[in-house]
This record gives sequence, C-alpha cells and structure tokens, in this order.
Amino acid sequence: MNLIQEIKKALKVKYQLSTLWTTDAVPFYLDHAPLGKNYPIIAVYHVGANQTMAMPTIATPAGFNYTDGRWQMSIFSNDRQHIDLEDIADRLEDVFHRQSLTLGNGCTHIATLSYNNHTTFYDEGQKIWGIHLQFRILAGK
Repeated sequence: MNLIQEIKKALKVKYQLSTLWTTDAVPFYLDHAPLGKNYPIIAVYHVGANQTMAMPTIATPAGFNYTDGRWQMSIFSNDRQHIDLEDIADRLEDVFHRQSLTLGNGCTHIATLSYNNHTTFYDEGQKIWGIHLQFRILAGK
C-alpha cells in the first residue's frame, strides 16, 4: 500500500466535491495535464516526502509508517484570465488548507497545511499565467 497514491486519490475526491469542480468545471489533473486542454486548469504534483519515519505509541511500540509530504498545486490560465486565476487560487486554498482528507486502505490523514502560496508567473512566449500553491500533507498507516 502506497500512502502517496492514497493521498492522490483523496485529493481528487475532495476536489470533485468543491464548487471549483461541480459549478465551475475547472479540470484537476494528477501529475500532468494532457495537451490540448482549455484553460484554466489545475495540476497537482507530489514534490517529495519523508516516508521512513515512525511515530511510536504505547499501543504501537514499533510505530507506524507515515509520510510528511510536500505537494504543489499549479493553476494555469491564458493571458485573459488572470483575475479568474487569482480567484481559483484563493478558493483552492480554502478547499485544502486545514481541511481533512478521507484516505482509504487503512490510512489516516493527519494534516494538510498551505505554505509559501501565490507565487505568480507569466510566460510571455506562451501567454500563460500560473500560480503555484504549496501544501504539506501528513498521513500515516
């Protein structure tokens, strides 16, 4: 069982319950977005994690596996959608910051926290705006 895969599934499920998906239909992709999609889009990337730590307790003296992962949610839009991009970023942060995730396969969500958010860039050659949101997600089994 892979904690990272369980987190990916939980992120997608949580997103699909948000108005960004149900009302606005902003696409949400894990790891990469297919070519030829209309903007705006959201792409989620697992940046890295420590997965070998253990948290021993009296009940579980050997501890249990957990991940302390860094995740990036990148929102991309065309050059005419900058205002929409800012709104999507704010709403996306509301969906995940200090909110619970429902993990499967005996995994437990510990925390999701945003940090270093709203780094905006503009690619003049491709006429694409982007904002990168960073999240720390802790989960264990």
